[in-house]
Amino acid sequence: MRLFLLAALGFVAFAAFGGWAERLILYPFDPRQVAPIDAGLNGVNEQIVQVNDEALVVWTTPAKSGKPTVLYFHGNAGNLASRAGRFRRFMDRGYGIVAPAYRGSSGSSGSPDEEALILDARRIYQMLRAGDLDVPLSGALVAYGESLGTAVTIALADDPDTSLDAVILEAPFASLQALAEHHYPSVATLVDTFESQWPSETRAATALDMPLLVMHGTADELIPHAQGRAVYDAAPSTPKTLLSVKDAGHTDLWRSDTLPKLWRFIDQH
Repeated sequence: MRLFLLAALGFVAFAAFGGWAERLILYPFDPRQVAPIDAGLNGVNEQIVQVNDEALVVWTTPAKSGKPTVLYFHGNAGNLASRAGRFRRFMDRGYGIVAPAYRGSSGSSGSPDEEALILDARRIYQMLRAGDLDVPLSGALVAYGESLGTAVTIALADDPDTSLDAVILEAPFASLQALAEHHYPSVATLVDTFESQWPSETRAATALDMPLLVMHGTADELIPHAQGRAVYDAAPSTPKTLLSVKDAGHTDLWRSDTLPKLWRFIDQH
C-alpha cells in the first residue's frame, strides 16, 4: 500500500483539488483488467457484479469439499492479477476464493471512497451467502484483509448481518488519522477533511468477536507494527493471535516461517 509515499505532494494538491487528490493519495489502484487465465490462474472465473449501477469485477473459484472459502480484500497497490501467486497458493490447498476488485481497480467501474467500498463489500458478501456467485460454501468462510483491505474487512465484520468464521488481517492500520500523525504530523489535520477515515481500531472493538489472526512485520515502515497491535488489542475476539514477523516489512509477510502458521489458522477455524 503506497498510502503515504505520495502524501507530501498529495496533501498540497488536496487543498486545490479536494476529493480528486484524496482518491489519488488513498486509492492509487491499477485499473487494468487482466483475465485470470492471463495471470496464470486456471480454474478461476471472472464475474461482473452490478452494485448500485457500478460493474465490479470478482474473481472466484469454489473450494474443494469441506474446505474453507477465503473472501479476499486486497491492498491499494496493483490489481487482482498482482495477487495471482497468493490465489494460486490458496487453490493448491483446496481453498475457495472470492476476490472482489474495488471500484476503479482491475476493470471495475466507479470511483472509490470509504462508503462505496464498504457498500460493495457487504453486497458481495450477501451475494456469496445467497449463492449468487456460483461459489457453494461447503466449509468455513474466512475473510482476509491485506493492508487497505484490513479496513474493508473490519467494516464488513461490523455489520450485524455479517457472519464470518474467522478473520485474518495483514498489516492493519488504526485509522487514516493515526497514519497521518505518524508520517506527517504537521499536516495530519488535513485528513479530517477526507471523506474516507477508516477508523479500524474503533470498529474492531465491536466488529471482531470471531477467531482472529493479525500478521504484521516488525520492520514495517509504512504501517507501524504498533498500529497492528492496537487493532489486535481492541478486538475482543476469542481466540486471537498476533503474529509479529521479525524483520519483515509491509509486503514480505508471506515467508516460509509464517505460511505454515497461516495455513494452520485457516484449517483450524
